[in-house]
Amino acid sequence: MPDLLPRAQGVVRFDMNRWDDLHGRVVRRIAARIDLPSPGRGEIVVMGDTLGLHLTVNPDTDELIVTLCEGAAPGGDDWVEVEELADCIGREIGWSWSAINSQGYWDLFALAFDGIVPNVAFLGMASTIDVLRMAPLSEPRSPVRPE
Repeated sequence: MPDLLPRAQGVVRFDMNRWDDLHGRVVRRIAARIDLPSPGRGEIVVMGDTLGLHLTVNPDTDELIVTLCEGAAPGGDDWVEVEELADCIGREIGWSWSAINSQGYWDLFALAFDGIVPNVAFLGMASTIDVLRMAPLSEPRSPVRPE
């Protein structure tokens, strides 16, 4: 039987049992390191008070790598606030999802704020991290059952 596992290693590079340490933490900062001379985001952090997520992209495969980071959020001239996600500051980190594309690469990580419905996705593309918004198209309905 052929190996059915993807050739990628996966997005999350920490023990998911540690997600409980992160789940429910209030987001204090979301910042990106800009890879000059291109305007792309090479790294993104979603930080609580002392624990957060650190997203990077593999430049050879565009796969995302998500690790836990402890301590203070990074600083310096090459780190800027991710203004598109300013409304997520003060919200709690909820559930997360990792996705694999049709070519077998793990290049998408989705994150929920204040619950279990994903609001934001991070996509590895062209050696940078793009930020996408997610929203349900409609409210879930109860199934209609014939009488």
